[in-house]
Amino acid sequence: MVDLRGQFVVEQIRLTNRQDVYQGIIVARRLRNFDIEIFQEDPRNLANFPNITGEVCYHQNAPLEPGTFNFTCPVPIIGRFVRLVMRPSASDVIHICELEVLASSSRVQDFYYTLKENTELQGTPLDEMTFRDSSSCLQECLQRRSTDYCTAFNWVTSTRLCRLFSVNPSLSITANLTFVLGTYFYIEISTFG
Repeated sequence: MVDLRGQFVVEQIRLTNRQDVYQGIIVARRLRNFDIEIFQEDPRNLANFPNITGEVCYHQNAPLEPGTFNFTCPVPIIGRFVRLVMRPSASDVIHICELEVLASSSRVQDFYYTLKENTELQGTPLDEMTFRDSSSCLQECLQRRSTDYCTAFNWVTSTRLCRLFSVNPSLSITANLTFVLGTYFYIEISTFG
C-alpha cells in the first residue's frame, strides 16, 4: 500500500511485473487473483481491517505475464491510499517490480467540476444521501455519471447532505441557482454554461 499524501483523482495504474525465471518457473505468473484498491483514508484505521475493500480500480483473475501493464479504472476514483491486495492461497506471494499511480489532479473539483460557493441548485435531485465529506459526494456523482447521468451536485456542509442532479447541458440553469450560505454547487465543466 502507498500513501499519496493527498486526495488525488486516480485514473490509471501502471504495474511492472517481475520478468525473471527461477528454476524454470516464470515468476511473474505467481501474481494473480488481485485487486488494486483506492481508499480516501488509511484503511488500517477502519473497522474490519484487513478484511475491507476499497474502490476497485482493477481486478485480475488470471496469472499476469511478465512486463509492464497499464490498468485504467472504470471511473476516476478519488483517494489517497492505493493498495494491491492478492486473495492468496497458502503458496501465493506478492512480489512486483513497480506500481505507479497516474493521477490527473490533486484538486478534483478543478479537474472535473466548476464550483460555486454559497450556491444551491433548486429542483428534484436524482438522489440524496449523507456523507462524511464533499469528496465522497463527488465520488458518488462520478460513479453514477454513466448510469444516472449525474452531472452536478449540491453539498451542504452543516448537514453533510449530498444531492445529485442530472442537468441538461443545453439548458441554462442560472434561474435555478439560489444563494444558500454553507452550500456548495458543483457542476461538470463540460456542462456549465
